[in-house]
Amino acid sequence: MWFFFSANIAYGDEALNFLENIPGNKCFVVTDKVLEELGIVKILTDRLNQIGKQYELFTEVLPDPHEDDILKGKEACIAYAPDLILGLGGGSVMDSAKAIWAMYEYPEYAIDDFHPFNPDFYNLGKKAKMVCLPTTSGTGAECTWAIVVSRKENDVWLKLEQAHKGIVPTYAIVDPVFAAEMPQKLTAATAFDALAHSLESICSGWKNEFSDPLSLKAVELIFKYLPTAYDDGKNMEARDFMHQAATIAGLAFGNSQAHIGHTCGHTLGAVFHIPHGNAVGLFLPYILQFCINNPDENDDSVKILGKFAKQLGWAKWADDDKNAANEIVRKVKELQKRVNLPMTLQALGISKEDLDKNLDLIVKFCLQSGCTSMCPRNTGAEDFKKIFSYAYEGKDIDF
Repeated sequence: MWFFFSANIAYGDEALNFLENIPGNKCFVVTDKVLEELGIVKILTDRLNQIGKQYELFTEVLPDPHEDDILKGKEACIAYAPDLILGLGGGSVMDSAKAIWAMYEYPEYAIDDFHPFNPDFYNLGKKAKMVCLPTTSGTGAECTWAIVVSRKENDVWLKLEQAHKGIVPTYAIVDPVFAAEMPQKLTAATAFDALAHSLESICSGWKNEFSDPLSLKAVELIFKYLPTAYDDGKNMEARDFMHQAATIAGLAFGNSQAHIGHTCGHTLGAVFHIPHGNAVGLFLPYILQFCINNPDENDDSVKILGKFAKQLGWAKWADDDKNAANEIVRKVKELQKRVNLPMTLQALGISKEDLDKNLDLIVKFCLQSGCTSMCPRNTGAEDFKKIFSYAYEGKDIDF
C-alpha cells in the first residue's frame, strides 16, 4: 500500500483569483523583503484587499532559512492567530511557511519533530489552511511534504531534509504572474531544479505509477518551453507552462523522492553557498551516468531511463536501452549549454584546493542525507569523492 498526496491546485493565468473561494479572512503572509521591494507582494496584497481579507506580513525569510528564522515566524503567527497562512515566494519561503503552519497548529513541536512517524501532523488544518503561491518555476515546494531548513554544524549551515506527508499545503495557487519578472539566470536555475526532480524521481527507491507519468510530462514541458522563457521572460505562455512544469515535477518527486543529485546539491550549497538550482542542475548528468553505470544487474535504471528517452521521442523504440538512456544525458547537457548553466564545479569558481580541503566534510554530509538512501545504486564515501572530483573536471562518469 502507498499514499499519493497532493495540494488542491489552481493553475494558469489569473489563478490568483481562486483566493476568493478559499474560506478564511485573516491571512498570515510569509514572504521575503526582496519580493516586497520588487512589488511581487503587492500583487497578492492588492488582491487580498479587493476580496476583503485581512492580512499581516512576515518578511523575515532569508535564502536557505535558518531554524531560528522559522521560530520567529512561528511566534508572530501565533500572536496574529490567522485562519489562513499564505507562503508567497520560492522554496525557502514556502518551506518556511509550511513549518510555521505546522508549529502554529502544534506549538509544542520543534523542527526535529518533522518526521514521517509523527501522527499529529496528519491532522493539520484545524486552526488554519495553508496556501502556497510560488514565485519561481522550480522547487515544487507548493505541493511537497518536505521542508529544507539550515542548522549550523561544524561551522557549516547544514541543510536538514525534514518531511511529513501531512505538511503538504492545503492549496497551491500556480499563477505565472508571480514568475514573470524572474531574470535569466534564475529562470534557468529553477528550471533545472524541476528537471532534476523529474529525472531523479523516475529511478528513486520510491518510484511509483502515479509519479512516473508526471515526471515525463514535466520533462517534456521544460525542454519545450525553457528556451523561450529564458530568451523572452515576457512570453507569458512559456512562463505559464514552466510554472506548471515545476508543480507537476513537485507532485512527482514529492511522492517518489529525489536521490543523490539532491544529496550532492544540498551539500555543495551548504559548504560553498551555491544556489540550489545551479547545484542540483550541475550534478544532474553526472548522477544519471552514475545510475546508468550501476554494475548491479538487478537494478532497472537503464531500462527505466531508456524507456523514458523513447517515450520523449529522443530515441527509437528499437534502440538499445543503454544507448537510449545516454540520450537523456546528452539532451540534459545540451539544455545546460543552451541556458548557460554552469556544468563543472570549476565553472562555479570553486578551486581544487578548496574542494580537496572540504571533501571529507562533503562526504560526511552526503552520507547523512536521507536522499542518498533513495538512490537505485548503493553510494558510499569513495563514490561521492569520485562524483565530486569528476564534476570538478567535467569528466563523464565511467565507473
